[in-house]
Amino acid sequence: MNNLKIIATDLDGTLLNSDLKLSKRNSEALKRLKSQGVRIVLCTGRPFDGMKHLIGELGLSGDDYCISYNGSLVQSCDGKEVLHEANISADDFREIATYFARFGLGVHAMTRDKMYTYDKSIHPLTVRESYLGNLPIIVFEAGDVVTEKIIKVMAVGNPEALEKAEQGFSQAISASFSLNKSEAFYLEIMQDGDNKARALKILLDKLNLSSEQLMAFGNNLNDLEMLTFAQVGVAVGNAVTELKEVSDFVTETNDHDGIAQFLEQYYVRKEEL
Repeated sequence: MNNLKIIATDLDGTLLNSDLKLSKRNSEALKRLKSQGVRIVLCTGRPFDGMKHLIGELGLSGDDYCISYNGSLVQSCDGKEVLHEANISADDFREIATYFARFGLGVHAMTRDKMYTYDKSIHPLTVRESYLGNLPIIVFEAGDVVTEKIIKVMAVGNPEALEKAEQGFSQAISASFSLNKSEAFYLEIMQDGDNKARALKILLDKLNLSSEQLMAFGNNLNDLEMLTFAQVGVAVGNAVTELKEVSDFVTETNDHDGIAQFLEQYYVRKEEL
């Protein structure tokens, strides 16, 4: 851990508390490391617009980088430099939406600045994602086509229905995609190969760093690849069991400043050596 150069952290359920706020203690811990030359990378399923306020709160700038859409968009924190951006076709979105509709699930596509759905009765979880991501929702007619670059598609709704739909997805859909669960009621359909670990590898290559210099924090299954990729993977106390089992450490929960507690403990030990 003495070789630490970069920290990647998930947001919802990890860095942020249950009120979706960044605590003063977590903020100060990360700012202190940043002042010491450690890079801080926000790594989330949210779109870029849904994390801008946190970029500002942490004092991140155009020299810093962030990962959004669970790894499907990697860019500088001022948005001017893009290292990776997914591009799911409009035809694939229509096929995916039709498939999940059979299970009574909501489906929406996310571009950089909008959300699109064919669901006339917009699913409440789509509304929630619109709020968190700060993206307006556009409701499509059957013949409408998204003309912007689609970065990610999400199926939302009953966890049992999602599980059943996920089991038959690869056989029913013509193209290949990466699937992951950020919550029991969210299934994320991403460009094949995209995840947080792949996004971090792209960023590390850009910065001439390695995974041996990376520490990562997370709470859910969409963080699994990231935590196993990092030299030090830390699950917060409220993380799902599967993530805790593969993590190097488990810290306090997101509501008890788990990230700050771990970092403070680590640096106390380091200073005593």
